[in-house]
Amino acid sequence: MQGVFVLALLAGIGATEKVRVAAGHVLVWRTHELQSGVHRGVERGYIMVHGTNRNAEDYFRWALASTAAAGRLDRTAVVAPHFKARTAAGRGDAVEPGEWFWTNEGWKAGLAALNGAVSSFDVMDRILECFNDAARWPDLREVVVAGHSAGGQYVQRYAAFNRQEPKMRVRVRYVPANPSSYVYPDEYRLSRGGACTPEGGCTGGFTEYWDSDNCTAYNRYRYGLEKLEGYAAGMDPDQVRKQFAARDVTYLVGELDTSTTDPTLDRTCPAQAQGPNRRERGTTFWNYMRQRFNARHGFAIAPGCGHAAVCVFAGPAGVKAVFRD
Repeated sequence: MQGVFVLALLAGIGATEKVRVAAGHVLVWRTHELQSGVHRGVERGYIMVHGTNRNAEDYFRWALASTAAAGRLDRTAVVAPHFKARTAAGRGDAVEPGEWFWTNEGWKAGLAALNGAVSSFDVMDRILECFNDAARWPDLREVVVAGHSAGGQYVQRYAAFNRQEPKMRVRVRYVPANPSSYVYPDEYRLSRGGACTPEGGCTGGFTEYWDSDNCTAYNRYRYGLEKLEGYAAGMDPDQVRKQFAARDVTYLVGELDTSTTDPTLDRTCPAQAQGPNRRERGTTFWNYMRQRFNARHGFAIAPGCGHAAVCVFAGPAGVKAVFRD
């Protein structure tokens, strides 16, 4: 009942804003105006990316609940962009004139909008640019880019490829939670029959994928660095490996997110090459980054959580990952 009360209390907080990106715009939910005003006392930007259902308002409320649980509502600007999606036949989300929209797979991978050359990663670059304005955000110390499920896919890939972080005056951190798949920086995968632990360590090693003859696309983008497209097209894989390993990333997985039959779980062979379920895929990927690239990335299990953003981010593991202090 207390959680329901908190969500009801937060229902009146926030508004939407059309954030300009190139010649068009995207809709975002936010607590503070991104493109105008002076916001003294705000120390952290907290950007939450929705899942495959594109319910940005819900994710905005859940990020607010996470911020309330941390006791940081007065010092945090919460933002939730809405990546709208439509089909070639014109079905999907309602869009306004000038509003960018993608396919429901394209936005997760930084691909170009269906109605222009703007990628979904360009949108996050623009939001970070807004936070980079010292005149409007004089007390800002960091920006956290977080996402759950499909949003976790988006955030992990954005962490690997984005070109905006080096331009930032403040620290940027990334918290992908419960993604269905990851972009691997090289062609190695966990050996057949191997398993990794949340404490760090694996039975078996990371080698050339044992079933690559039957799964020839296992290392293509968006699962690996072959045939890069969209925002990532033309990037140097060596540079991607170097910058991603050096970035501040914390992976979250739900303790109970172990279903292998969830209809939203990616069960294609490139995803299966990463493990049977979301919890194991996340545990394995964290170990892989440590072993292959000496990455000092963080990792946490969200106790008692399945595939639920509010449980993961408003619970102790999510609060600690987003609000370190």
